[in-house]
Amino acid sequence: MASAALLVVWSGAGWLVFAGLICAVCPERARTGLAAMGSNWTVQLGEHIPRAIVGLAMVLRAPLSKYPAMFEGAGWFILATSVLILMVPMRWHNSYAVWWARRIPLWLYRILCAPTLAMAALLAYVAW
Repeated sequence: MASAALLVVWSGAGWLVFAGLICAVCPERARTGLAAMGSNWTVQLGEHIPRAIVGLAMVLRAPLSKYPAMFEGAGWFILATSVLILMVPMRWHNSYAVWWARRIPLWLYRILCAPTLAMAALLAYVAW
């Protein structure tokens, strides 16, 4: 079970790498993706079910991680926030995403690539 959880967490880290690279290489596409969050049930579930699964995998992997308490807490936070976002009206989620997409300048997406990639590396490292 711990090995499967590690693979799921690493998949989540891989997704962060992908998202970070999109921000760096094609910020317009990153903005469009952000604005689409919560726009329909396919996007909503496609965002939050995998996110919740990664959060649960973090909770399961926590005892073997480098920082068990922090890793478990972060996993519960990710899982709980995904469930909460799924419970609010989807139009609220989409309106919030569109609000941010309109306000984040394109040049900032390229800068946000760095902390996103750093978090991916940290997630993969701490899980190991």
